[in-house]
Amino acid sequence: MRLSLILLFVLSLSTLQAQDNSDQSTNSADYLQVTRYRLHPEELSIENEIDSEKVYIKIYYNDKASIASDFAYFKPKKNEILFFYGKNTENETTEMYFKLDDSLKPIYQKKDFDQLMQVIKVLEYNVFSEDQFSSAEAYAALERV
Repeated sequence: MRLSLILLFVLSLSTLQAQDNSDQSTNSADYLQVTRYRLHPEELSIENEIDSEKVYIKIYYNDKASIASDFAYFKPKKNEILFFYGKNTENETTEMYFKLDDSLKPIYQKKDFDQLMQVIKVLEYNVFSEDQFSSAEAYAALERV
């Protein structure tokens, strides 16, 4: 009886250890989350400056690693705003970047506060929770476009 209990204990221990082995082969791309929003130009206050029925905001978010390599890789499509948001765990900083389609670039390079804030509001209220998102940091990133 004692031997069977010991064997049962050893077997259950080895099963627990086997289940605890985690795959270390994941990379930062495994954590990339992508969301796409379709908006009317009126929602971004650019209806008088663009000849299109839709504008797209595509969000690339990585909460486990830097987003800089994704920023270098992806290109915006027609009438598309790309937003890259990463949390660099190596130096404990957040990274935010924007890329704009050539048709949208002149609109946002004017740095009209209301137009810039419309994009930030979509991100702050529809995509990220307010406690995890710095609208001031996102605004500064959009101003750099």
